[in-house]
Amino acid sequence: MRTILVIDDHVATLETICLILQGRGYITLPAVNADQAQEHFFGNKVDLVIVDHGLPGVTGAQLAKRLKEIKSVFVLMLSGNSELLEKPDSVDVLLPKPIPVSTLLAEIEGLFC
Repeated sequence: MRTILVIDDHVATLETICLILQGRGYITLPAVNADQAQEHFFGNKVDLVIVDHGLPGVTGAQLAKRLKEIKSVFVLMLSGNSELLEKPDSVDVLLPKPIPVSTLLAEIEGLFC
C-alpha cells in the first residue's frame, strides 16, 4: 500500500484530495503547512508528495526541494497560479487547479508505473 503526503493550506481541498485517494486504497498523510509536512515526511515512509504551490511562508517548489534533499520521492504539485507555466526542477509533475479527479488519479498512477 502506498503512502501519499498531501499538503494544502486550504482545508476543504486537502480533505477532498485525501478522501479521493483513500477511496482508491492509498494511505494519506494530510498537512496544512510546511512544518506539518516535514513532521509526516520524517516520521513515515512516503511514496508521493502532493503539494499546493501557494503555501504560507514557502512555495510548494521550495518545500519539494527541501524534501528531495532528504530522500528521493515523487512530487506532484498543484497550482491555481496561471502564471506558473514551467515545472520547477524540484517537481516531477505540475498540474493546474482545479483539476479533474480522473486526471489527478491518472498522473499519480503514471508516477508509480
